[in-house]
Amino acid sequence: MTPEGPPPLPDRTEIRLSLHSRPVARPSAEDRLAEAVPRVRQYLAGLLDGYRPRYAHLRPALERLVADGRRSPLECALPLLVHGAVAGGLEPAVPVAAAHVLWWRAANTFDDASDGGQRTRLYGGDPATVLIAALECGYALPLRALAALPVPAALRERLAADFLDGWTAACDGQVGDLLGTPAGTSPEEVLTVYRHKSGAVYGMAATMAARLALGADGTDEPRAAAWGAFGQAVGLLAQFRNDEDDLRSGHHEDLGNRTATYLLVQLLHAATDAGRERALELLGRAADSAADRRELAAMMLAPDMLAPYRRFLADIHQRAHALLDTLAPDSPFTACLHRRVDDEVRTTAHAVAPAGPHGAHCTLPPGPAVPAGRARGRSGQKV
Repeated sequence: MTPEGPPPLPDRTEIRLSLHSRPVARPSAEDRLAEAVPRVRQYLAGLLDGYRPRYAHLRPALERLVADGRRSPLECALPLLVHGAVAGGLEPAVPVAAAHVLWWRAANTFDDASDGGQRTRLYGGDPATVLIAALECGYALPLRALAALPVPAALRERLAADFLDGWTAACDGQVGDLLGTPAGTSPEEVLTVYRHKSGAVYGMAATMAARLALGADGTDEPRAAAWGAFGQAVGLLAQFRNDEDDLRSGHHEDLGNRTATYLLVQLLHAATDAGRERALELLGRAADSAADRRELAAMMLAPDMLAPYRRFLADIHQRAHALLDTLAPDSPFTACLHRRVDDEVRTTAHAVAPAGPHGAHCTLPPGPAVPAGRARGRSGQKV
């Protein structure tokens, strides 16, 4: 009896058919975002290469600032995801994301310089050199990125106007933050500063990304503005989260600097006469006394002080979700944006879930008091 040999091998055609017949999983929205972020870095490298060889002194300082400067959450993700939610793709928004990254590098540099006193080094370089590079980084470089977009001239001009409006509002907010005093500022005035110095920047990024996705004819201006309102809501949540990062870290740098934060100003306006007097006494010694900073922080976080603050946070949180559900309810990128809204709230210890259907997007109470890696080096503009 002749033994049977091995079964015949399939020919190449059969192999190709069998390979092509296997279902291939499509990348998720988060996977597509992860693939797009390195392209922003590559785009930035290309922008900086354009400074060779003419700007031999400035280019290395810019490269060091972009590489080593303090980063901010959502600097890449927000404009990419907004463009994806509107148009379905991320790649066209890479220059807008780059402009947003550059703005934050510059803003964080000025903030670190103002907080650092007379330090001799900044990001490993001479502070004066770094500050000059930051001016170029936050102003000229983003405008170069927008001017190079392969879109109609009218759209380029509108995008540049969006950027400049955000730049000016943020500068106004930063100056207001520096000039404001806790005892001489109202809670409403603090909110105006917050809307400008943080909200306007996130709003600018979201507006530019949406406008790029919608096109140049101007008929979708209300939609672009609505996306800007979403960005501003996210920026406000980020600002409040940043304030709380400082309080919960135990460092209380804002109290030491006597910064007019919302919770501090609210305390000074809502406390009894005796409570206000005690708070001002503690604030007067806060720069030199950790114990006084801790006592003042405890007054700010007392339950009767937190109640209106928590309601206000919930209103902003709900508005951000509601705008997403209205503007792009069916996009997979919208789900990514919902998660990032929740991330800002989850790291805010005193937030509550918003009422109504939008509360379903968020699970509270939040996680650890200070997320790993965020205890000392706070993210974002002064914040």
